[in-house]
Amino acid sequence: MTNESARFVSASSKRLQVTRNGRSILRSAGVPKPVVLVDTREKQPLPLFDNHPNWIAGERRKALKTGDYTIEELERELCLERKSLADIVACTVTYRERFLASCARLARFRWKAILIEATFEDIKGGFEPFDIPSGVHPNAVVGILDAIEAKFGIPILYTSTVRQLATERAASWLSKHFTYWWLEKNGHGRVLIDSDEL
Repeated sequence: MTNESARFVSASSKRLQVTRNGRSILRSAGVPKPVVLVDTREKQPLPLFDNHPNWIAGERRKALKTGDYTIEELERELCLERKSLADIVACTVTYRERFLASCARLARFRWKAILIEATFEDIKGGFEPFDIPSGVHPNAVVGILDAIEAKFGIPILYTSTVRQLATERAASWLSKHFTYWWLEKNGHGRVLIDSDEL
């Protein structure tokens, strides 16, 4: 854990809770963990398996047509696009056309999201503190993200500039979507915890 991340509560080291009648069925039902497919163009992929082996079974590199992360067996249904703060600033103006075309493709997935490696506060505070030279106004970045969510129905996941927290958020999101899908596919219903139907 880095000094910067030492001020945050550690992620759970346990598997996801999957219960029926108050008992865990992870072992009895043989609920697997997902294998994440990481786009070969990702220069510094998030260390999903290294940081969260309790949620992620492993990672494989694969050329993805859309997005940066998906899950084995769900390549046509699930897609996660990842953007650093510098990336999303550049996508607002410089790479706007290419980014919007990517969002149109992303919108076709059943489960999709854009993970922003920054908080809303980071964006609204301006980009100078992050050494991102830009004439882009913070409201333009917020505006394009809101428009993408409204037009394409793609959830925007604001996370953190702290890599460990962004990694945790991505690993949790991927593992939960996979587990719900697996439970439903294998006749256990689309429920993690049956007592409250979550």
